[in-house]
Amino acid sequence: MAKYDPTLSPTPAPETGLANPIRLPAVDPSQINADDEEAAYNRGAEAGKRENDTDKNPYPEESSRAKAFDHGYLDAQKIRSSDKPPG
Repeated sequence: MAKYDPTLSPTPAPETGLANPIRLPAVDPSQINADDEEAAYNRGAEAGKRENDTDKNPYPEESSRAKAFDHGYLDAQKIRSSDKPPG
């Protein structure tokens, strides 16, 4: 096992499911505070279309906006999966 060297910069490893430590958050926190449920749904749908695992739900857990984001994300993934030919 390699020894930790604090002088080295972090190495992104998105293929292993690890977040890229250099990547800035996708959403400006001041923007999400102003979002209503429709905006949260649309933000989730855009994330689902990109099908990017790093697009995390930026809203507080159990909030109506978090649920709207999740619904948008899942709806967009359903649309994407229906576009794929049977394999």
